[in-house]
Parts: sequence; C-alpha cells; structure tokens
Amino acid sequence: MASSSLLATPLHPSNTTPVATASGLLALLSESDPSLVSHALSRLLSVVDTLWHEVAECLPDLEAIAEGGDVADDVMDDDGVAAASRPSIAYDLPTRQTAAAVASRVFFHLEEPVQALRLALESGEEHFDIRRGKGSMYVERLVNAAVETYVTRRAAEWEGRGAAVSRGGEEEDEAMALDMDKLARVVHLMFERCYEDGTYNHALGVAFEAREAGKVDEILNRLLADASAAGAGADYDAVLDTLSYALDAASTLIPSKAFRTKSLELIASALDRVWNATAAVLAAAKRHAACKLVHCRQLLGDDRGVADVIVRLLDAPRLQGGEAGDDGALLGLQLCFDIVDSGDRAFVAKVAGHIPKCGDEEEGTQQSRSQPSSSQEGTNGADGAGDNHDNHSDDVPRTPEQKIHFQNSHRVLTGGFTSELSLSFLYKHSNADRFIMTHLKKALEERGMGRNSLLHHCAVCAHGYLNAGTT
Repeated sequence: MASSSLLATPLHPSNTTPVATASGLLALLSESDPSLVSHALSRLLSVVDTLWHEVAECLPDLEAIAEGGDVADDVMDDDGVAAASRPSIAYDLPTRQTAAAVASRVFFHLEEPVQALRLALESGEEHFDIRRGKGSMYVERLVNAAVETYVTRRAAEWEGRGAAVSRGGEEEDEAMALDMDKLARVVHLMFERCYEDGTYNHALGVAFEAREAGKVDEILNRLLADASAAGAGADYDAVLDTLSYALDAASTLIPSKAFRTKSLELIASALDRVWNATAAVLAAAKRHAACKLVHCRQLLGDDRGVADVIVRLLDAPRLQGGEAGDDGALLGLQLCFDIVDSGDRAFVAKVAGHIPKCGDEEEGTQQSRSQPSSSQEGTNGADGAGDNHDNHSDDVPRTPEQKIHFQNSHRVLTGGFTSELSLSFLYKHSNADRFIMTHLKKALEERGMGRNSLLHHCAVCAHGYLNAGTT
C-alpha cells in the first residue's frame, strides 16, 4: 500500500519522523483529553495515506468525533468508571474537521467517493482546497464526484423533478443527501480554477449539464474579458474555438429546448462581440466569427439577424474597401449558399426578404412610393418585403459593382442559382456520348419502331445508364 502516498499526497505534509504503525495513535482517540485526541488526529492525517488500512478499523470513532460525539469504549478506565458514564467531551471545530479529513481519506482509499466527499465537505477548505490540492488524485476524484452530483441535482431541478431523482441504490441516495450549498461552493471554486488555467471548455461543459444559464453567461464574459485584456497578444483563434465548442454542444447535447435557446442567445451575443470588436481582432478571426454567428442565429430562427450579418458583409467593399472588403462580400455570398443548403426554404425566403435587391425592381418600388396614389395598401403585400427594405436603408449610395453583390445574393437565395450550378457541374462532368442516343433514336424511327413500347423502354434504360451519376 506504499504506492498510495503517490496517489493522494496530503495537503499539509508533516516533517515528523514516519511511523510504522498507527495503533498507538488510534489508541489516543479514546482519551478524555481533547488535546491528546487533536494531536493524534494531526499525526494520523500525515500517515493515513500509507496506513489507511489500519485507520479503517476506527472509522466509526473518526466519524463520531467529526460529528461532535464521543468515541465508543466498552472497557473500564483506571478509576473503574465505564466510558459510557464519563461526561461528554466537547471537541473544538479544528479537531472535528481534522477527524473528518482523516476519515475522508480512508473512504477515498476504500473507493467510496461519495462518503469521502461527504466528510471532505465537513473538513473545511483547510483540508479540502481544490486550488492548493491541484494534481492530487484525492482532490481530483472528489471534485469529479462533487461535479457529478451537483450536475445531476441541478438538471433534476431544471426538469421539475426535484427530489424525485433516480434512486438506483444506496450510493445514489447518499449523494442526494449531500449539502447542496457546499457542493455549489466546490463547483464554483472549480470554475475559478478553470478560469486560471484557461480551460473554458471544461467549465462550459459543466455549466451546460447543470443547466446554469447564469454560469454560461459568466464563462463567456470571462473568456472575452481575458482576451480583451491581453490586447494585441490575444489568441482569438482559441477564443473562437471555445465559442465553436459551445455552439456545437448547445445545439447537439442539450435536450431542453428552453435552456438550449437561452444558451444559443448567449453564444450569439458573444460571437457578435467578437465580430464587432476593435482592430485588435484579425480579419480572419472576424470572418470566422461571422460564419458561426450566422449558424447560431439560424438555429435560433432569427431570419432578420442572419440578414443583418449578410448585408454587412455584402456592404464590406463600401465600408472597408480593398481586398478585405472583397473578401467580406464573397463570404456573404458563401453564407447565402450555406443557408440554401440547409433546406429550410421558408427561412431562406424570409432572409431574402430582409436583404435589399439594389436592382430594377427596387427602383420601380421606390418610384411607386414617391407617387401619391390610393393603391398604397397593396404595396404592403409580397410578405412585407417593402418594410424589410426600409429597415436596411435602400437609398444607401452603392456603386454598380456593389449592387451586383446584392443581386447575386438574391439569385442564390431565391433565384434558383444553386440548381443552375448543380446542373452545369453535372453537364461538364458527364462522359456520356450523346450521339449514341441520337443514332439509336434515329435508327428506331427509320425502322418504324419508334412506337414500340419495348424498344422505347430499352432506349430510356440506355439513356439512364449513359448518364448515371450525372444528369
């Protein structure tokens, strides 16, 4: 059992001479002098990781001290007075906490993490500090047990099951009996450690499973605040990787629709902040954020939000100019293709309704608005397209080249341009010889067999084989 010392190093190692057996220290637990008991517990704490098998025999005594009770002793003392008749011994808080810490480590070596966690929570932060105990298997195992129990109970509360949590056995019942406030304290300290280590993915995973929207918001704000504080040296690629993980986890792993929607809204807000950040964020990172933002808002069904992003990208040549502006416009068109590929035609039509056309139809619409007529009631038709154009200020001056980007976006979204591209691609990659079918049809007509159903069916099958995998 000597290897156990490598697995669970005490938070407060002792410099005293190591002992070969714990029998003498265990005997002191029955003493009536609290100072002797306190000394024995302190020494036991320093050797429990190597002598836990001996200390395990006195687990009831350790738990009794931790709870403020007396140690059971059926023997007579020197005065011939039974232990049961002795006055009750009042142990101070440090002594009780030390007893809980010793018992907790024994249960850890006995592979009973729930019992070990229960006593560790009673031992206080002096003996169970997840920051100072980083790297210790004892601390890490109990933190995992605390997080698992906390997540299970929080998820049950979110789903309205309350105390009706699955009770599959005695261990589950013991886990449900743990103090929720103390569990929350451990989990929140774990969040702080994640912030210090930069492991935001871990913190987000726990927050998602625990259904804590407030913690999700806190983690995302802390992530962006740390990146902003780093200034020009900030690694926004890592920030976007974390936001991408959050987006994927929220959209695929959260069963609750209400919490999923709330999480996606928080992620969209964080992505929008990265996209609209100062020049410290590289253009490539901003484009990546724009792609993820469109995806997130599409999952939320926010057609106007998706259209806002696309319009700003298509307007990039006017707002930024140069190569960066052209890249933004091309990205906007690519996002239009991605939205069409999603297959939600109703959503695509709504997005197109919010994007200015910048073409002949728009000019005619503006002229009809400028003429006073009694038919203005009809201008609100076409699913309110005119109102959507007003929201994007169609009178913004744009060059003909810039207007072409908006026209192409409508071709992609509602003009069937994707189908044209697909057919063109298939035609260009078709290796079928069209003259074979031409000669076959001509031969059938010359022989007067064009109306023969069998031969006609054979011609159709031959055409299908010729163009299999193309058009």
